[in-house]
This record gives sequence, C-alpha cells and structure tokens, in this order.
Amino acid sequence: MSKVIKILVVVVVVLAAVVVWVKNPGDIRSKIMRTKAKAQKQAKKVMKTGKVTPESIEQAKQCREMLERIQRAKRAAEQKNPVGVDVTWENVLPLLNMKEIPRCPAGGTYKLNPSLQMPSCSIGNNSTVDTKDDHILYH
Repeated sequence: MSKVIKILVVVVVVLAAVVVWVKNPGDIRSKIMRTKAKAQKQAKKVMKTGKVTPESIEQAKQCREMLERIQRAKRAAEQKNPVGVDVTWENVLPLLNMKEIPRCPAGGTYKLNPSLQMPSCSIGNNSTVDTKDDHILYH
C-alpha cells in the first residue's frame, strides 16, 4: 500500500511541475538563468579573493608535509600514553626532533587536536577553488 502512495505522490508532483512549466515557462527559465548568473558571479568572487600562485602551492605542500609528520608523531605518542589521554606538544616535539612548536611556512599555526582528529593548520582551505594551496590533510 505504501508503494502505491509513494507512486501517487510522485505522479502528483510531476504533474504539478508540468502544469507550472507549461503555464509559466518564462518565470521558471528566468529563475534558472538568475540562479546560474548568481552562481557564476559567486565563483568569480571566490577566485578573485584567493589567487593561487606557485609560492602558495609550495607553502601549502610544505605545510601538508609537516601536518603528516605531526600526525605520525602524534600516533606514536598516543601509543605511549594511557588510553583516553590526549597527547600534547610536549609528547610530540621530541618525536619530531624539535624544541619548539613548528610554524606553517605561510604563517599559520599548527594545532594537535584531540586524538581522533587530524592535526590542523589555522590557514585551512583558504577559500580558493584550487585545492593545491590548501593547508589540510585529506585522509
């Protein structure tokens, strides 16, 4: 019985859409065109706000490499810590052979985050369309 009701609902919705389309095709088309133009304008705005340069790509690559090193050291430190205790920079720095918390080449700061989260950079995805300059681990 529920399949019949679902089919009837779909048929009614499709018929209503057809009636609206036939009755007001200009209105729907103009809404589609306005929405498309708005999306294109927003995409251009995003592209202008963050220019992807070879330097920004290289800095992001170095940042991701450091985030991966931090993640490996964090995992190793977690194995040494009691269950349920989050690691700290004091646990991780010796495993990185560093005395101070590293800094992102682009000026961001690193955060260890709780045990089930990946370490992060304060720059993050920086709102550009291209992901090559993102300061995020995608694992």
